Amino acid sequence: MMIGPRDSFTTGPSVERDLQTTTVETKAEPSTTNDEVQLWVMAILAFTIFYSNYMVAPLIPAFSKEFSVPVYQLGWLVAGYLIPYGLSTLVYGALSDWWGRAPTLVALLCFATTTMLMVSFAGSWRTLVVARILSGVGCGGVVTVCLAIVGDHYPYAIQGRPMGRMFGAIAGGIGFGSTLGPILNPLIGWRDEFRVLACVCYLGAVFVFKNARPILRVRRKRSSFGEVICEYLVVLEAPRGGRTMAFIFCNGAFHGGIFAWLGVLLTRRYHLHDAGIGLALAGYGLPGIFFGTMIGRLGDRYGRRYVVPFGFLWAAGCAFLLLPYIPRLAGALVITALSIGFDATHPLMSSITTSLDPKHRGQITGFATFANFVGMGTGALCFQHLIAFGFSTALAIFASAQTLLGFAALYAFRGEGPGRVRSVELATDR
Repeated sequence: MMIGPRDSFTTGPSVERDLQTTTVETKAEPSTTNDEVQLWVMAILAFTIFYSNYMVAPLIPAFSKEFSVPVYQLGWLVAGYLIPYGLSTLVYGALSDWWGRAPTLVALLCFATTTMLMVSFAGSWRTLVVARILSGVGCGGVVTVCLAIVGDHYPYAIQGRPMGRMFGAIAGGIGFGSTLGPILNPLIGWRDEFRVLACVCYLGAVFVFKNARPILRVRRKRSSFGEVICEYLVVLEAPRGGRTMAFIFCNGAFHGGIFAWLGVLLTRRYHLHDAGIGLALAGYGLPGIFFGTMIGRLGDRYGRRYVVPFGFLWAAGCAFLLLPYIPRLAGALVITALSIGFDATHPLMSSITTSLDPKHRGQITGFATFANFVGMGTGALCFQHLIAFGFSTALAIFASAQTLLGFAALYAFRGEGPGRVRSVELATDR
């Protein structure tokens, strides 16, 4: 059974700017074969998008050699993707609210397919950079719309499992992208890797186009620019919305900052080469793949108020374990365990954002994705500057901050109990 949003949206002085607790009937979780197929397709698309992003950074030395250009000139291959990606989520989420989830997703997948093929056929480093920038614009809304579809399809009280699968796929894309990207390059070449990813996006577009009827359609009247901005401000001013976005930003800063520099840490501490670094980072996404759904079910059963703070504290503990010199195998296992903290926090906090206002779920989901990516970029920059004082100092500061966030989360999410649906009454039906 799908939960559809209300039919109209109005803004004005009467707009409610706080969060009201409502009691709703608990609906049975969709369990048909078609529902599961759709969920798996959304997860595969999320995996593909994040794989295409995280495979690039480890390949920069290979790009530098192939195009005979200094490494520093290729910095925009990463930044030029992430910045448009984060900004575009603010647009595509709102776009899917009134144009429809399926049409928006099909258009974005076709755009992503085209730009990935452009990357694969790049004949110069400048063309490669331009194609990556365009790819960030095209890929930025794919995962956002997929998450909005999941949020539309599953009631909040049982969103933990599907969100766990989605973010497990995201974690898998991060881990395997940074691992298989450099490992497969000598075997099949990075160009063919991008072509395979483009084919996956194309097949995803075909599936969504042919199954648009079963996928929840959301279409609204066009909102003005002022109304879109007002929706963002209302979410931030609402206590539950503002604090969730703040925690998403800080959590993204912690995980993005540490993960961005794990390769350098492994190189300096263990003197690993590309293959060794790839294998060590491969474990980062494994818990999300195998245990993401189970963690989501724990959030549904026991409530976000316990699981989310646990995720913050678990991640902080793993960062503390990386401070001293430990054997390489132990270090790889700690890195693997570190990702559990992400799997136990971000998916469940994302499900909170999708429940804030069903009328504008796509827009709010895009807002949450924007907060996460901006946090990741900010964390990477902060960690880079802290490395000047040593990796141990940087890790200690990040781990201490994450510990404080964990204790703060115990208070901030104390009302997120099991089986309760809290909705943000941001608009009134006239």
